[in-house]
Amino acid sequence: MLIAVWNMLQTGETFNEPDGDSYAKRSPEKAKRRAIDQLRNLGSTVTIEPTTA
Repeated sequence: MLIAVWNMLQTGETFNEPDGDSYAKRSPEKAKRRAIDQLRNLGSTVTIEPTTA
């Protein structure tokens, strides 16, 4: 929170809450890997297949 306040004071901008999927948009490979790991930790077998366009 301190970093957010410091940035707001430095830039003069107000705080904008990031979207719920902003992490996935910024780093899609990490988000995919994290989701797969979460499913595996819950006991699921995960198979990834590419989609066709």
